[in-house]
Amino acid sequence: MKFLSVLLSNYGFFDDPYTLAGKGYHGEDKMSWLQFLVMGIIFVLIVVISILLRRVKREKVFLIYKILAIFMPINEIVKITYSSYFDIINGEPFNWGGILPLYTCSMLMYFLPFVAWGKENSKMKKYSMAFFTTIGLVAGLSNFVYLSAASQYPVFTYGGMYSVIYHAVIVFVGMSLMITGIYMPKDYKSINQAMIPILIFGALVLPLNFIIKAASGQGWTDYMMLMDTNGFPPFADWSDWLAQYNLRFLFSFFVLLVLYPIATALITYIDIGVGWLVKFFIKLFTKKKETPTEETASN
Repeated sequence: MKFLSVLLSNYGFFDDPYTLAGKGYHGEDKMSWLQFLVMGIIFVLIVVISILLRRVKREKVFLIYKILAIFMPINEIVKITYSSYFDIINGEPFNWGGILPLYTCSMLMYFLPFVAWGKENSKMKKYSMAFFTTIGLVAGLSNFVYLSAASQYPVFTYGGMYSVIYHAVIVFVGMSLMITGIYMPKDYKSINQAMIPILIFGALVLPLNFIIKAASGQGWTDYMMLMDTNGFPPFADWSDWLAQYNLRFLFSFFVLLVLYPIATALITYIDIGVGWLVKFFIKLFTKKKETPTEETASN
């Protein structure tokens, strides 16, 4: 029963990757029944909570976003400090290539404040909400299936739960925005709006991938998946081919300016389709309840 690793072992909640490896943990919880069970329960809770939030005033929903916008950066700083401390005492250098908050999911910390405190008609608020209901939502959900942190940490350890909570929050933001009716992608304009935060963040991350490699000497980083799409075929092969000619930067532009817009468009229209289906079934169910029976009609 390896997927019950932390429950049936001597792993400590705050054990670091080096200690966990010494105790025999080698990623058994990754894509295990335990991971899917935990993430499945969390997903159901997110949907239920989002539905319940339809009954409260929007000010209270935005209060939740404000609390999360404050909590998540603090949580990130604690995690970076925690991981870096154990790297240092184990004789490893600072993990420039993996620990910095420069991933697509990291955009939660930078753009949630626009949702939480932005004025009603603020463009950045609208752009940020478009991002969270499209690419942000899928980025979070992808970690529900492929929880990368579980390669180093069992689910029920600090490192594992940090990742679970972080990605649950970004999924919650996207789901709650749509389910409460605060924001729902409507047409092609939503694609353009969602791409604005991605392009802003990408303009920062793209050069940093190259700068970090040159400055740290630790090899290529893949923040925002701009260097080799996290090894996803066939794109990773294209990146390696271009790297032979020192043209890897072209692949980064391809990911940012082609793959991200395509993915955003697909997700937007899926959102629109799902929203239409939900409204259709709600109307259908409501009509059936309101349609009088023959006996009632005759009376």
